[in-house]
Amino acid sequence: MAFHPVFHGVFESLRFGRVLFVEIAPGAGPGRRCRYCVALSGSPPGRAHFSVPDAAARVILSELDRGASVDAIVLGGPGDPLRHGGVGSILRKIRAAMHAPAIVLTDGALLSDRVVRRDASEADQIVAWVPAQVDRSDELDPVRRAEAFERHVEGIAALGRESQVGIGLELPVVPGVNDGPESVAAWRRAAARTRAARVFVIPGPGVSGSEVAGALESTRAAIHRRAGAFLPDGTPVDSRCLCDRSG
Repeated sequence: MAFHPVFHGVFESLRFGRVLFVEIAPGAGPGRRCRYCVALSGSPPGRAHFSVPDAAARVILSELDRGASVDAIVLGGPGDPLRHGGVGSILRKIRAAMHAPAIVLTDGALLSDRVVRRDASEADQIVAWVPAQVDRSDELDPVRRAEAFERHVEGIAALGRESQVGIGLELPVVPGVNDGPESVAAWRRAAARTRAARVFVIPGPGVSGSEVAGALESTRAAIHRRAGAFLPDGTPVDSRCLCDRSG
């Protein structure tokens, strides 16, 4: 399946500065839940070479040649960048050609695969989504969800052990649904286990910042001394969830 890089534009991100936001892999498709909402499902979509890595890197770098001045290149969007079988090569070429960091926004579902982790290690930073261990809205059996959560966190932690890539975590809070003591304790353990350099406590899918500000702060304080309670700034860089545009 061919999928050429999609440029969402240059954005001012509260977290990453002025960034060029690029999509290199397709989303789940119309009518299907987005990658963030099914991150613990145990059946992530497969990988493929959606475009020739050399060509994809040239297209991305040519956008910068047109005069875009940025602090970072961010790979993200409805499709997880790590689905692209050539993402390691793309990242290497980007990093060789520019001094600004290359950042990958991943749902984390593929990081249990050593080959995927090897590719991910070519980024400067990986920001991984970590769903709550306990979520009252999820139909998945609680025991199976807890096991899936542990596998998910271990994939991220293994990346940290095997490489020098900077790791960030996104912890999505939905008050009264996934922010109970058990979930907060599990997130705290995940932050320690992955040795995350940055921890972003963010509003979960379907929750506005004004509704969740208090819960973000209390969760942040309980999880990690360097964690930040973060209100997304409305750009595509911070869009969660993506079910309405996963095609």
